[in-house]
Amino acid sequence: MEYTPLRENLDEIRVITILPTSADGLVRCTIEVVSLTDRNEGIENHEATEVPAPSQYRFKWGDYACLSYTWGDPTKTASIIVNSVQIQVPTNLEACLQTMQNRSMFGARFKVWIDAISINQKDTAERGLQVGKMRELYTAAWSVVIWLGAECSDSQIAIDLLEKLSRYYNHGDKDERNIPNLNLEIETLRSSLKNDPEYLGRGSWVALREFLSRPYWDRLWIIQEVLISASKTVLCGSRSINWDILCKGIGTIHQSLFVMKNELLDYDQKVCGKTYPEPWCTKNLHRVLKDLWLLGEELKQKNHSIYLPSKRADSHPRFQFHRNPLDNHRLLEISKQSLGSDARDKFYGLLAIVEPGFASQIRPSYDIDAGAAFNMVAKTHIQTYNSLEILREANPWGGNSSASWAPDWTWQGRNRFKMHLVPYNASGNAPASVRFLDQDKTLICSGVIIDKINGLGPRHREARDGVNHAAELWEFKADTMVQPQATSPFEIEIEQLKLDLCRALTRDHPWEIPNNESTWHLAVLNLPADEDTALMKFSARGPGWEYLASERNYYQRWSLWRKAHAEFMICGHRLDEFFTDRVPDDALHDDYSAAYNAAKGSSQAQRLVVTEKNRIGWVTDNNDGGGEDQVMRGDLFCVVFGCSTPIVIRPHLDGFVVLGEGYLQGVMEGEALQMVKDGELCVQDFKFY
Repeated sequence: MEYTPLRENLDEIRVITILPTSADGLVRCTIEVVSLTDRNEGIENHEATEVPAPSQYRFKWGDYACLSYTWGDPTKTASIIVNSVQIQVPTNLEACLQTMQNRSMFGARFKVWIDAISINQKDTAERGLQVGKMRELYTAAWSVVIWLGAECSDSQIAIDLLEKLSRYYNHGDKDERNIPNLNLEIETLRSSLKNDPEYLGRGSWVALREFLSRPYWDRLWIIQEVLISASKTVLCGSRSINWDILCKGIGTIHQSLFVMKNELLDYDQKVCGKTYPEPWCTKNLHRVLKDLWLLGEELKQKNHSIYLPSKRADSHPRFQFHRNPLDNHRLLEISKQSLGSDARDKFYGLLAIVEPGFASQIRPSYDIDAGAAFNMVAKTHIQTYNSLEILREANPWGGNSSASWAPDWTWQGRNRFKMHLVPYNASGNAPASVRFLDQDKTLICSGVIIDKINGLGPRHREARDGVNHAAELWEFKADTMVQPQATSPFEIEIEQLKLDLCRALTRDHPWEIPNNESTWHLAVLNLPADEDTALMKFSARGPGWEYLASERNYYQRWSLWRKAHAEFMICGHRLDEFFTDRVPDDALHDDYSAAYNAAKGSSQAQRLVVTEKNRIGWVTDNNDGGGEDQVMRGDLFCVVFGCSTPIVIRPHLDGFVVLGEGYLQGVMEGEALQMVKDGELCVQDFKFY
């Protein structure tokens, strides 16, 4: 099929008209070039409906929707007819076109934009320009049609279950772990499911598990396609479901059935004769609710500026962390969880949801390799915001030959970790000072070296170790512990050491409001190492301790960490010596909950370290790499001006490579600047390769 070039100055796109069913069964379409500037005056906003009435068409040529789908296996294709020419398209797309044809969704003057057909995929320049228009294309569309694929694996049963669960969502506004506050409807639902796991339908939980394992949910491009669209229609075979209802059904599971879902799936597996290596695709449960629905609601309601929700945070400004919902870490995290066929699309595929001022400076290009693309993105970010925050996400382990100071968007070592939400201020008010050399491969900036790493706690198991279940990644490799060498004359009082340890283990910031803001972190030393012991003690406390008492299996993260680090030496003391494992009689739940969640979160994808000056901190644990691709003894903590946390670096040639962000107790709030004033540290230029 021949494509005529699109005129960028006229804001042209190609749209498709699906013709009525033909006798030979082939899908027949026409494709035409239209302009988004060719508007009908006075028609702007529209109601969230699947198909517009002719009187609602916003363009002189009609109106259009966009399709969100996954291409699938590129070797599996089917024939369709476009402008009287037979072409091959992915079989998943052909099935979607058949369904939309049968539903008479598109025809006459209501048309559809489909990337595989509407973009000349052989023209790299056009691909780059169209990728840059995704924000405009999807926000301007009347609606977005989400195609999950053909009917299979009891998908209709899964949709029925989601519709039933969605009715409880507005009632389930409390966390399931706060059991006494659950309303009657939710308690009745839980009781009914406990007594009869088939209460909502035999095999429905297995069907939902299959539904959430569909390839669509793993696709990178769906994030921006769903987030920026105003109206969404979800199709799965001949069945449709309202997008909000689907998400509310998932939301009910998160709020009220998150623990029980495992028991329900276990039952269904037995009665349906199914066996899964990992029960739920938890990643996609989080993706639908957090990355697609709630994030979209936040963006609409707060206009790119939200508050991080936490328990009772609404009345306490100290615990409201003001942030952009799509900061670098969140975008990189979403990218890591997503699949794409082109490494460059790990960023290009999210460009439509990047902050507009930054996105407008990016020119997507498929004529440069992935490493050059990632360097370009990092440089543009630094220049746009005059900030070096992006160094927190950088390291040399991605494999695409990008600079160490430029995050590699394909690196799989990232984790859903909350440190990036905390408002640290390690470089105080010192502004970033940067320049670029060697065709933008080298970054020059200013800062101070703080300390040198002396010892490191054990690493988590690696994904490459043949892990069959996500929980196995909570385990540690004992032989990777690096005990600190006896060094320094830097003495420290035992009580001060204990306080520093508590603050470091919790990163000196709770994720919820404790009872005692000045001493809550001390509770971490009383959290038992053994899960059974801990849950028994929490249960014995009675009302108010239900959350901690219900943490079976999840408490294993803390338990495994404690046991793996028992012999790690801190200033001449075994780490285990600092813990009592006794919950005192006057203990307050909110202090212990805050300490537990902060400590559990601190250890995710992180390694505990001690430095030559007896400071305690955390560094990245690269569970996507082997022993050589890790932070090591002798690596340095530095504070780079214009970055809110310390950065870990390693000498390389006549400069350094960046190893990512670090936490170092006692230097997180601008203390380095005072050390410079006192003559303890000297400002220097860093050359980062």
